[in-house]
Amino acid sequence: MLVEQENKIIGMIYDAALNPPLWNEVLAEVVKLTGSSTAILSITNQLFPTQDIVFTHNISQECLRVYQDEQVKVIDMRLHAPYWDHKTLGDTVLNSFTSYANMPNTDHFIFYEKCVKPTNIAHVAAVLLERSMYSWAVFAVHRATELTEYSEQEAQILTRLGVHLSRALKIYRQVVLLENEKNDIYHVLDQLRVGVMLINQDLKLTYSNAIARNTLEKTDILKLDQNNHLKTLKQYQNNLNKLIGNVLFEDFDILSKAGGCLALNNEESNESLLLSILPFNATKNCNLQKKAVIFMSQTNQKQYLANDYLVQRYKLAKRELLFCELFVNGQKLEQITENMNITYGTARMYIKNIFAKTGCTSQTELMQLLMNTCFEFEFS
Repeated sequence: MLVEQENKIIGMIYDAALNPPLWNEVLAEVVKLTGSSTAILSITNQLFPTQDIVFTHNISQECLRVYQDEQVKVIDMRLHAPYWDHKTLGDTVLNSFTSYANMPNTDHFIFYEKCVKPTNIAHVAAVLLERSMYSWAVFAVHRATELTEYSEQEAQILTRLGVHLSRALKIYRQVVLLENEKNDIYHVLDQLRVGVMLINQDLKLTYSNAIARNTLEKTDILKLDQNNHLKTLKQYQNNLNKLIGNVLFEDFDILSKAGGCLALNNEESNESLLLSILPFNATKNCNLQKKAVIFMSQTNQKQYLANDYLVQRYKLAKRELLFCELFVNGQKLEQITENMNITYGTARMYIKNIFAKTGCTSQTELMQLLMNTCFEFEFS
């Protein structure tokens, strides 16, 4: 009987991946199978907030508001995030909050008073579906105070269902991307070789392209807090806030100089970023929210030449293009000769030929010409 019920739910999970409103039915069936009171499926991606989804069963809006209280969220993370530290994807966590009522003057007691008592959610069984620095997904079922705690057998049920929930989430994301592909301008931004972020009027990041997401995952200079606000090193934070605020909240027209540039540097890690903050909406349509666009680039970012243009315009040969690419990325003649496996005399011959074809008379002129033919798009 249990196997039949699980198989039924597994089928419903994959149906919900293609038709999201069906998640409500999935949650209801899991609640019934596990003898629970409530359930929640929470998927969060700070770097791509449009993909955030939350589905609940038998949880009132008032209960959700209680849980969204800032103090509760901070305490919740402090108390319960460590449970996941040594867990891998698909693992479950069992917990009970009833003992918190007997721990006065502690975070546990505050959590009990603010969250457990108002919502009557006392016992939890949760399975980890996804986790990275800025994204995570968890499915959890709950029982009221008067019910028993979850058993290891019930945890195993969640573990088995978690395998299919994880796969369904991947399918869901692919469906969302395909549906948005025809008219989503952000796909263009994903082709840029420079990081791009959009900030809304709540000062929250609402979009980041692939380069920005990768940079945020790795850099120590720029981070997102739990409210999706950009945070940087203390000495730069005020300037960053001012530039973003200037773009979002000051009146400007298309000719005015809103925004600006900000260089971030961490001397300890020898890491640096250059941010350019500009208005994203150059329109006075009052129905559209203003946004700030932030272009993020690393100071040592590789330059890419528009090779087809250089061939058509200046008739440069393949080896001459390679020479130009190394040159525009700051290599000296000695480095270029080594990388191209040529003699110094051959390198001088390349320069002479390139000068003749481009009309340049100095390395400075050539550098300026090449920099003007660099592009920041990655064609796929």
